[in-house]
Amino acid sequence: MSFLEVLKDSVDKVDGAVSAMIIGRDGMSVQEYAREKLVDLTGLSAEASAMIKDISLAADNLGLGEAREFSIISDRCGIIMRKINTDYYLALVIKPDGNYGKGRFILKTAIPKLEGEF
Repeated sequence: MSFLEVLKDSVDKVDGAVSAMIIGRDGMSVQEYAREKLVDLTGLSAEASAMIKDISLAADNLGLGEAREFSIISDRCGIIMRKINTDYYLALVIKPDGNYGKGRFILKTAIPKLEGEF
């Protein structure tokens, strides 16, 4: 499956999901798919770099081990990010009333489809 197919499939399987993207640790977008834009995906990829660093540092300081997944839930949308490998993350953007539990599950099952491509 291509990156775009995995992203589209992830969005299509989750009620309320509107976009997905693969983001590098450096904040660069590798691939994105948007059925609807609730958030500026270019801005999200740029901000993701700082979020990844901060969350990794916090997890390390707390002795939690490696942070594999994190989410931000706001009034306008939710963003779930899951680690693909040390350099890349998969992000899913969901409407406030979307199915966040299924979103987390779909990201978890999408990672094996992407790992071999990096």
